[in-house]
Amino acid sequence: MYHLQISNTSTNIKCLFFLLLSIIHLGCSGDDRGLAPVSGTIVFKGKPLADAAINFIPEDTTGRVAAGSTDKDGKYKLTSFQINDGAKIGKYTITIRAEEGGDSKLKPADALDFVRGKIITPLKYSRPETSGLTAEVARKNNVIDFQLPE
Repeated sequence: MYHLQISNTSTNIKCLFFLLLSIIHLGCSGDDRGLAPVSGTIVFKGKPLADAAINFIPEDTTGRVAAGSTDKDGKYKLTSFQINDGAKIGKYTITIRAEEGGDSKLKPADALDFVRGKIITPLKYSRPETSGLTAEVARKNNVIDFQLPE
């Protein structure tokens, strides 16, 4: 009887182990939303562009815009749902906008006391219709750099 109890306990432990292994596997499997990591560097007039906003606007109009901002070295990572989770696989039109001065703290878009800074990137890059910037996100770790000449 004692031996049977050990065997039963052993079987329970094995079942528990496989259950935990299955849960871990499901939690670590790929993103079911079809996202891939996207990062890169933005250079403007030959220098890294700091504090710029970058948006990846999907060609598929039912898709979700992925957004990011550059650090002091002009490097960015895109976010769609969670910080730095990337963008959906597909083709995009890109917008880039950088300002100097203005409010550095985030405020609601309709805040009456919000002060915009002076835009330092050409206005054409801030509009999807005129930016001329495109990219394709593939099922891999995407590094997409942009050189803005003017």
